[in-house]
Amino acid sequence: MAKSALYKAAVYEQIFQDLGNRNETKFFDNMKDVFMFALALGFKHNKKEVIQKTGGEPISLRIFTDEDENIFNVIALSHTNRIEILLDDDDILEKKYKLMEEFANGGMGIIADAFCKPVVDESEFKKFIESYNEENGQSPRSSLEDLLTGAIDSI
Repeated sequence: MAKSALYKAAVYEQIFQDLGNRNETKFFDNMKDVFMFALALGFKHNKKEVIQKTGGEPISLRIFTDEDENIFNVIALSHTNRIEILLDDDDILEKKYKLMEEFANGGMGIIADAFCKPVVDESEFKKFIESYNEENGQSPRSSLEDLLTGAIDSI
């Protein structure tokens, strides 16, 4: 039986929720649009990641439009260089949709790395920089600017 939904990785579920499901802060109209953006981003950067553990509700294939399906086909054809990937066969569709999930997962990884980092704890960062100064026999610095300058000089 053919696949009926596309899966998201559990590790990125919160980002999906924040971008497409929260009324006050969402950037996209729905989860499908987040998936399509992540898919395009992953494909553009040729970054695929296998989903280790699925998270949240899968996105039903019924929600995707004909235009979305055309994008799936272009990406699949471009990536595989095999016209057979466009056939309406359950096994082939499974491979194509798995490829879409992996590119979307890769795109979510790019989003997470670029925009979802925790806030830097200045005191911990200062200790980290001081460790470079101590390794190079430099005296302790008094300001963050001095610490950064010393660390950069030691590299």
